[in-house]
Amino acid sequence: MRASLASLASCVLVGCAATKIENTWTAGQPPPQPIQKFAVFAVTGSPSGRIAYEETLTTRLKEAGLPAVAGYDLVTYDEHPSKEEVIRRLEEKQIDGALVSRIDRRTTKTESTPVWVGGGYSPGFYDYYYTPVAVGTYTTESNEFVVETVLYSLRDNKPYWAARSNTSRTAPTKFANDIAKPVADSLKESGLFGPPAR
Repeated sequence: MRASLASLASCVLVGCAATKIENTWTAGQPPPQPIQKFAVFAVTGSPSGRIAYEETLTTRLKEAGLPAVAGYDLVTYDEHPSKEEVIRRLEEKQIDGALVSRIDRRTTKTESTPVWVGGGYSPGFYDYYYTPVAVGTYTTESNEFVVETVLYSLRDNKPYWAARSNTSRTAPTKFANDIAKPVADSLKESGLFGPPAR
């Protein structure tokens, strides 16, 4: 019983959720000027997934008091404008930062579980040992993703904050909800933001 309680306690401490923020980083030097407004972008292979992620994370960050704007309002999923055009659009909206999330690594785990068919338990060693038993297996596959989320200042095009997350989530909305609070808390503590431009 004590072992079970200890396992539960360590599970709560280290995080046994579907998503875990492994670490965050903040640059030693601040940007030339505090960031006043930033766009949230996600690099995904799915247009609907990108929109769902950007919308969810933007909403949660705004609720936490951060000046976030959804990136899909600025660059739609079916276009590929030049870097200069993207920067122009952001500047037009007085956006001077970009928070970009992308999958850095994907790991697929395969687990085979034996299925015992027939036989059953016998009263004695010899009968148990000698009775033929058919063994089958079923296989399950799970994916784990390492996701990097990086905040850039567009004034000098340099990263000033980053977080690395480990997740088994495949639903963008659920992943965005998982990381929203720790990301918001860390960003607010970073000292990278100034009052909005008037």
